[in-house]
Amino acid sequence: MLTEALLYVVTPCPGWARQAGYLRESIAIGARHGRRRKDWADHLTNTKNAVLHAAGLCGKKRRAVVMGSGHGFDLPLEALASTFGRVDLVDTVHPLTMRLRAGRRRGVSLIEADVTGIDGPRPAFPADTDLIVSLNLVSQLGVAPGIDAAERDKLRRRHMTETLSLGCVACIVGDVERRESRRGADGPDAEAIDWPAPAELPNPRETREWRWPVAPFGEVAADIDISTTVRAAIWA
Repeated sequence: MLTEALLYVVTPCPGWARQAGYLRESIAIGARHGRRRKDWADHLTNTKNAVLHAAGLCGKKRRAVVMGSGHGFDLPLEALASTFGRVDLVDTVHPLTMRLRAGRRRGVSLIEADVTGIDGPRPAFPADTDLIVSLNLVSQLGVAPGIDAAERDKLRRRHMTETLSLGCVACIVGDVERRESRRGADGPDAEAIDWPAPAELPNPRETREWRWPVAPFGEVAADIDISTTVRAAIWA
């Protein structure tokens, strides 16, 4: 708790992101990763591999844009920075560890933005973008008090449309199902997570799916296990 409190004080963060709770959430994610490093290892590796595969499909490699870069646990930053002339990392908060990693690489920029535009400025996407990545982000959009299902679908639909309308290689990674199990229960409660997209948008070139044990027994509560099914979809 002392470490988390210190990070809250020293992490650079725009006022709107701090006020909206994004800094507190970012610090909590970093702490959970520290506790669940082994449980998350396959998920993080699978995500990195999907991003690298998408990068390999780019004919030109001028700029890569990553939305939801976060702590970078699931981001092959060094490989992208060595491959593309520019790498733009977009998130509401850039933790200190990510700032250090980015600072060691030429051509890496940190952009503080909110893809929904609800709490902060929305990002702009340069015309020379050859790869755009949405990193474990789409299923988190609109998950906040006061946002109903219709508004949540609208936010996700806009995100999907904007990501896929740039005319470049796109990689979207996110949850498609959430499962919560309780000890002694007959089975898990499963909830499908929609990725709404207009019918005119193309189907992905390929998809991959895997299970992510987000919060095994003992993390949230002694008798609760939370996991998701993650999908990586690539358009090229």
